[in-house]
Amino acid sequence: MVLRASYGTLALLGYNERIVEGQQTAFFMLDGKCVFNCWFCSHARSAKTPNKFLSRVIWKEINLSEAANRAAKSPYIKRICLQVVSYPGYKKDVVKALNTFHGKPISVSVRATSFEEVKMYFENGADMVGISIDAATEELHRKIRGGSLKKVLELLEESSSKYPGKITTHLIVGLGETEKDIVTLIDWLLKRKITIALFAFTPIKGTKLENHERPSLTSYRKIQLAHFLLKEGAIEFSMIKFNENGEIVDFEINLSNFDELYIKRAFLTQGCPNCRRPFYNESPKGALFNVHSEELLKNVQLPDFSSS
Repeated sequence: MVLRASYGTLALLGYNERIVEGQQTAFFMLDGKCVFNCWFCSHARSAKTPNKFLSRVIWKEINLSEAANRAAKSPYIKRICLQVVSYPGYKKDVVKALNTFHGKPISVSVRATSFEEVKMYFENGADMVGISIDAATEELHRKIRGGSLKKVLELLEESSSKYPGKITTHLIVGLGETEKDIVTLIDWLLKRKITIALFAFTPIKGTKLENHERPSLTSYRKIQLAHFLLKEGAIEFSMIKFNENGEIVDFEINLSNFDELYIKRAFLTQGCPNCRRPFYNESPKGALFNVHSEELLKNVQLPDFSSS
């Protein structure tokens, strides 16, 4: 087993003092040679990116027992998240890790292939299980990620029906889908009580999509806002207006009727409880697509719909 910890997690574990404001989850990666070939991923079969990277974050190899003991004692850590690469034999390593970490709720993010696999993780101590979608349409899913989106949605629906409120998924904005495509899927997932973590596509050197453009910040903000309003029950899907290009142009509510800071909570990193993933898909020097601290929301602008 190769276990890695993200740079920010090393601080939470006491290896350095540079704790990032707002980070309360310790992120670990079970690493190996992935059997899949997702075009956006640094661990894809064809990727030329060093294994120490996942997205733009560096992950350092760490001892499992030591990590578990430090995590249990850390006052900063509220949750543990296991990011799982789909290498041969990964399932037994996930179970071993679940039975080694203790004292904190544990999330597992894994490309599960059956409900029996999902059930096994819950039976071994997982608090939440994430089954990623990534690409939001059937065509993009088959082309960029591989496999059937329909089958992933069936697994998500079955898992959520058995473990309501305990299933999560990831969606990547900017792979070629329209805003309408991804918001339609968001609505479907929310109706099934599936927690959604949104990511802005990040080009990683050495991957097949290293030259693919990022989504615009305005487009990403509109999708974040649609997700938030749907999740909060402030709107229904029918109230979201799209133009002929599938872009969001309006909501049938007046956003000025809401407290501005409340609305801006749409731009916080979404996912499991206490999940903030600081700088996972953006540089500290640039604009924050996913804002990891409520204090930072003060400087975030609401999206301008007039450009759509």
